[in-house]
Amino acid sequence: MGTVGYIYSYRVKNPDWEVETKLQKDKIRDYCAQNSLELSNFYEEPITSRPENKPVLKKLLNDAKFNSFAELIIVDLDRFGRDEQIKKNILKWFTQNNIKLITINATTAQNTTESAKIQRIKQKVKDIPSLPEVVTKVVKLVQDPNSSALQLGKVISHDPGLTAKVLKLVNSAYYGFPKQISSIQHAITILGFATMRGLVLSSSVVKIFTPKSTGLIALDYKKFWKHSLLSAISSKTVGEFTGHKAEDDIFSAAIMHDIGKIILEQYDHENYIKALKQAPEPLNYKMVLSSEKKHCEVTHGEIGSIVAQSWNLPQSITDVILHHHTPLASTNYKNLTSMVYLGNILSHFAIKEAALDISSIDMSVLNYLGIDSDSLLQIYSDILEKSDNMEGMDEFFE
Repeated sequence: MGTVGYIYSYRVKNPDWEVETKLQKDKIRDYCAQNSLELSNFYEEPITSRPENKPVLKKLLNDAKFNSFAELIIVDLDRFGRDEQIKKNILKWFTQNNIKLITINATTAQNTTESAKIQRIKQKVKDIPSLPEVVTKVVKLVQDPNSSALQLGKVISHDPGLTAKVLKLVNSAYYGFPKQISSIQHAITILGFATMRGLVLSSSVVKIFTPKSTGLIALDYKKFWKHSLLSAISSKTVGEFTGHKAEDDIFSAAIMHDIGKIILEQYDHENYIKALKQAPEPLNYKMVLSSEKKHCEVTHGEIGSIVAQSWNLPQSITDVILHHHTPLASTNYKNLTSMVYLGNILSHFAIKEAALDISSIDMSVLNYLGIDSDSLLQIYSDILEKSDNMEGMDEFFE
């Protein structure tokens, strides 16, 4: 006999159902960890369960009769049913069969869970340095509607290495300008404020997280940054196609979306190697997140968003980092996160120069963005063409 949890969501569609059931599991797991309880099993209702028909609850009540477990944990008694008489009957049944019922209040549990998780994350990343002063100034200027290319150019010019990289990028074959661009202000005018912020951010992160030894490295850094850059280009392409050109944070959010992977690789190296070995295919995100959770306690999205918050990056970027695999779980930035979600997947296929497998994309996200299969193939064709013209761009991260 041991401790079990009961999971039920009133959500009837993915990904909301999946997100809520995961949250309940996390809360129960954290409660058990904090109270030294050994969790042996979850009784989880499938998505097809309805308030009037919960087959797993019936099994749970039957197992209670045979003392298959000693304790049951549930997030809110409403999971049993919203009818007060039904809840009373169920509680009476557990009492009669000597089952201890532990009820976690949803709000309290969430706060406790987040607090414990944040403490673990901060412990893992306590030695991560702050962003350079030039980056924090650039971030502030980009967010200021009254700032100018001249002001931004002056800040960037204080970092000669960064200035040289920007000019090299804007003169690459990707942009194909007939004349050499030699002014940083001119480069900013061409690239745009938001794109410049993304490039400055990512360039600084490259400096901070350049592997400090020649030992075993879990990540292919060159491939990682190429994917990040192409994800940014792909996400912008999706935004332009869907008419969301005003989403200023697309490029920055997309280029930073996987930053948590580098953090795990460098600050939890041995565990992250195990996670990668168990889930080597990035497109199988459910397995990736499950493996990271198992071996590292946190996912790359969770740890990345915490670090982004500590760097005072815009909330929109932090939110994308956290939810880029489950964009419809974002409360305030569904549009932005959905575009980055799609740009991320299309980038993976484009780097492989592989035929697009539409089944690997969540149809509910495509429906949310208003993209049908024909439009998706058109977007992917455009991204493939842009990928072919990226020669020299990835040198920005070297």
